[in-house]
Amino acid sequence: MPDKLKGDVLMRKPISVIIHTFNEEKNIRNCLECVKWADEIIVVDMYSDDKTIEIAQGYTDKIFMYERSGYADPARKFALEQASSEWILVVDADELVPMKLQRVLIDIAESDKYDAVLIPHLNYFFGYPMKGTGWGPLQDMHIRFFKKQYMYYSDKVHDFAHLSKDARLFRLLDKDCAFVHFNFLTVEHYIEKFNRYTTIEAQGKYKHDIPFDLKKIVISSAKEFIRRFLFCKGYSDGFRGLSLSLLMVTYQLVINLKLKIMYECSNLNYDEVIRLKYNKIAEQIRAEYSEE
Repeated sequence: MPDKLKGDVLMRKPISVIIHTFNEEKNIRNCLECVKWADEIIVVDMYSDDKTIEIAQGYTDKIFMYERSGYADPARKFALEQASSEWILVVDADELVPMKLQRVLIDIAESDKYDAVLIPHLNYFFGYPMKGTGWGPLQDMHIRFFKKQYMYYSDKVHDFAHLSKDARLFRLLDKDCAFVHFNFLTVEHYIEKFNRYTTIEAQGKYKHDIPFDLKKIVISSAKEFIRRFLFCKGYSDGFRGLSLSLLMVTYQLVINLKLKIMYECSNLNYDEVIRLKYNKIAEQIRAEYSEE
């Protein structure tokens, strides 16, 4: 961590970096190397069973454990509560902070003209930097640098960051200052997260009694493809753009398919209900043999 000079050189405003992790041994060292300039690094780990914690211990002693929840938002909320600095930088374990971005953020904190910064993301999908499809640098922007007092995190997946209305927001519209995000390594990696997150979102809808509406689903699915492939220039990403646009339509369909089955079974864990049904059918067929 940088030494702070006193006397004729002003001390810069302290910055806390928060990172949530779960089995990130292949990413975490690269991530931490790009934020070791920060005054405080807080790692909240969901009980990794690889070398994630061992690696993180080489960079910080502020490592906290948090229960596994299947998604990062609750851990990120907890991490924010542990931070001691006014300014917070939120980084995922599979993200890198380029030096140009670091310098811009430090300057913003020193100027005190803003309370939060919307930062672009350069997303890599299957080894390819996305140009569009909703994941281009200036299409995928998130508030990741902010004064702690202006941000509230909820536990809701994909809708967790809530900035105070009176916060002064700066939009960083420079692609060269984007986070480098190694979003998905392989198609298998994408499908694994696809399955996990659609279940989480379907369960959230079920818990809040959000109705299954086929007409809305059809309309929203069509809009999703048009937005991704045409308005977000998915075509600029070639076959990846086409495939991912269709997969995001499928993502919405799968959420609602899971939701519909939950309502039919009156149970979040509908697999148990269906298994019981299958067992009854199997017992009836077995009984036919017993009768003979």
